[in-house]
Amino acid sequence: MGSRNIIGIGICSYSVLDMINYGSFGDIFKISKKQDEKIYAMKQMKYRGDFRDDAYIMSELYCLSRLKHRNIISLHDIVIDVIEIHIIMEYAANENLQRYLFSHKNMSHGQKYDIFAQVLHGVMYCHSMEIAHRDLTPVNILLTDDVMVKIADFGLAVKCISDAGSLLLCTDYIGTASYLPPQVLSQQPFLPKPVDVWSLGILLIFIICLEVPYKGFQDDILAQQRKESWVDFIEIKSHALDCIVPKEILCLLRECLRLDATERTRIEEIVCKWDKFKATAL
Repeated sequence: MGSRNIIGIGICSYSVLDMINYGSFGDIFKISKKQDEKIYAMKQMKYRGDFRDDAYIMSELYCLSRLKHRNIISLHDIVIDVIEIHIIMEYAANENLQRYLFSHKNMSHGQKYDIFAQVLHGVMYCHSMEIAHRDLTPVNILLTDDVMVKIADFGLAVKCISDAGSLLLCTDYIGTASYLPPQVLSQQPFLPKPVDVWSLGILLIFIICLEVPYKGFQDDILAQQRKESWVDFIEIKSHALDCIVPKEILCLLRECLRLDATERTRIEEIVCKWDKFKATAL
C-alpha cells in the first residue's frame, strides 16, 4: 500500500507500513515517521465541507487532545488536507482486546483481572474529565507490547456537562447493541456515564466468557435484558469453561447491569471494589 493514500500537508513525513483495521468512522494504518522510524497508528477520516461540522471527528479530536492518561491512547499529531484528516496516535502492537483474548484463551484469571482494572482506571479518568466514551467494547480497547490497556476510538464520546455546569442528556441512540443498556436501545434520552458503567459490565462478562450475554436485534436484546438473562448465561458458560466466577464479580456485575440507570454504581465505587477484589484474589 503506497503513501499516495495519505498525501497531504505534513503527512509526507510518514510512511504507511500496513493496514490495521477498517472502521465505521475511519480506516486505521500502521505508519512510521521517516525522521526516526518510530511506529505510530493513524486514523484516516474523510470529510466534506468543513471538518469542524463533523461531530465524530470533532469528538475524537476534543477527547484525544484533553485526555492524558496511561490507559488512554495518546495523540501524537494531526494532519489535515482538503478531504481527509489524519489522526496520528501511539501504536498498540497487540491490537485490540477481542483479538488478544481469542489468541490467548489460556490466559490466567489474574491477567484478565489486571486488564479489566486498567480499563476501569481509564474510564474513571475519562469520567473525572466529564467525558463518557459510550462505545466501550473489546474492539476499542487496545493493548501494547507489555499488555498495557489503551482505550481508543472516541468518535462517539460526549461531554457530560455543559459549559454552564448542567448535566447533558444524549438523544443519539448509536453504538454496539450488545453493549448498550435498555435506555439507549429503547431510545429514551439518557445520561452518558451510566452507559459506560453498563458497557463495563458486559465487557467483564466477555473477558471471562469470551462471549456477550445479549445478542440479536435490538428488540431481542431488550427482551433478554429485562429477564436479566446474563445470570443464567454466566452460569452456563462458567460450567462449560470449568471455572467458578467469584461472588465478588457477580455482585459487581449486578451493580453495573441494573436496568434502572439511576441505580447503577458510579465508576469510582466500581474501581474501589475491583481493586480490593484483585488484591485478595491474586
